[in-house]
Amino acid sequence: MMSYKILVVDDEPDMELLITQRFRKQIREGLFSFVFANDGNQALEKLNEHIDINLMLTDINMPGMDGLTLLGKVKLLERPISALVVSAYGDIKNIRTAMNQGAFDFLTKPLDFQDFEITINKSIENVRFVLESLQNQKQLEVERDEKIKAQDLALRTAEEKAEFIAQQNQILEQKVEERTAELKIKNDLITKEKERSDNLLLNILPFDVAQELKETGKSLARFYSEVTVLFTDFKDFTKISENLSPQELVQEIDDCFRAFDDIITKHGLEKIKTIGDAYMAVSGLPNMSHDSAIKAIEAAQEIRDYMQHRTITHANGVGLKEIRIGIHTGAVVAGIVGHKKFAFDIWGDTVNTAARMEQNSDPGKINISDSTYQLVKSKFDCLHRGKIQAKNKGEIDMYFVN
Repeated sequence: MMSYKILVVDDEPDMELLITQRFRKQIREGLFSFVFANDGNQALEKLNEHIDINLMLTDINMPGMDGLTLLGKVKLLERPISALVVSAYGDIKNIRTAMNQGAFDFLTKPLDFQDFEITINKSIENVRFVLESLQNQKQLEVERDEKIKAQDLALRTAEEKAEFIAQQNQILEQKVEERTAELKIKNDLITKEKERSDNLLLNILPFDVAQELKETGKSLARFYSEVTVLFTDFKDFTKISENLSPQELVQEIDDCFRAFDDIITKHGLEKIKTIGDAYMAVSGLPNMSHDSAIKAIEAAQEIRDYMQHRTITHANGVGLKEIRIGIHTGAVVAGIVGHKKFAFDIWGDTVNTAARMEQNSDPGKINISDSTYQLVKSKFDCLHRGKIQAKNKGEIDMYFVN
């Protein structure tokens, strides 16, 4: 049975007492052990003292070194540490920044300890799966090499003792068959484990990027002169979340995002990430295409239609129903950074502008920029909204896709 050591970084004096009481059973059984720090500087000291820390939970807003700065420094450590961040519910900007810096998941304050325990267990399960998978694969490779060495030794001995081989030929043939069958079983297991690892990698990275990473151990960031970025966000998400249990809320988001995943795959888009209730995808990457904007709008229309027709199953009738969608076309840099917990991402002003398109959209509407409109105006009927003030962007021409 594995034991996991968890570092908790929070400046609230009651946090240590609350956590040790909540997880007293796991602590008593040796499943979890906790180390506590009041700020980022103290957290780095604890990480140096306890090299067996598997998981870190850190508040974003702290005196001294804050959680975002701490995440950046933890990435520089040559250790696989999974990070969870805690922030105020509305602080989506800092949460997004934390996820971009490699955080595995996030929690919101005030802490719901039931949701906290679920998130801790999910993170521990992810750590356990990766460690066990690597250990099993290594063990299978060792056993295969040992079998091959044993077979080579037997063959060399047989060549040196030809007369003995002639006398024992039948016995040796049987042994070779048995060993060959064993090797085949081991190789089949290794192949299945490799396919499982490859499929897991393809769920995280685009195919071309995953291939490059497997072949070279790294993937270079690339510039794409024209891609189309799609953002979605649910209307009244905060209000809806207040009327659902954490489990119901997560189920709502999961149902919607699973449907979105199927839709963007159907239209050839690449999912980038989700942050809270926001969903981000890109068309025309990693393989650039002349119709990336058209594909993005077709996917957006299907997402909009899905949300309009989905059925709410909760007894109180509360659920995710209305969505805002924003789309912008332009240049981005795309790739993966760092060498731990790889995540494919895109950067550039195009991403920020696409987010502004979503923020200035209306529920049930697809709001596109002028650069996207120029590429699709012969294909779709669009309504010019005029120049609209966008945060940190000034006035931008925007269009609704009818």
